[in-house]
Amino acid sequence: MKLPLAVLASVVLTACAGNTEVVGERVTVEPSGVVDVCGEGDGLPECKDYNNLTYSENLEEKAPTDTQMENEAAKVRAETPAQLEKTISELEQNPELIDTMAE
Repeated sequence: MKLPLAVLASVVLTACAGNTEVVGERVTVEPSGVVDVCGEGDGLPECKDYNNLTYSENLEEKAPTDTQMENEAAKVRAETPAQLEKTISELEQNPELIDTMAE
């Protein structure tokens, strides 16, 4: 009984591995009933992250320089515990602020 199942599983896996037409797809169903479908291939729109950016748009963004990171770290170290707690709370409530905090 185990041998036929093992053979069947390896045939299915081989077929999947050899298929170059596999499409990556993500389906999101909101509580309101709205369905969002995104992915790669077959004309699907690219999926977006919580900042409403696609994977390719995220790759285009430049990483902060060492100097920018040092400046941000200095700001955080200079904050009082109360200010730091406030900053953390604001970022937890509104993650979009992360990109604008350095400005």
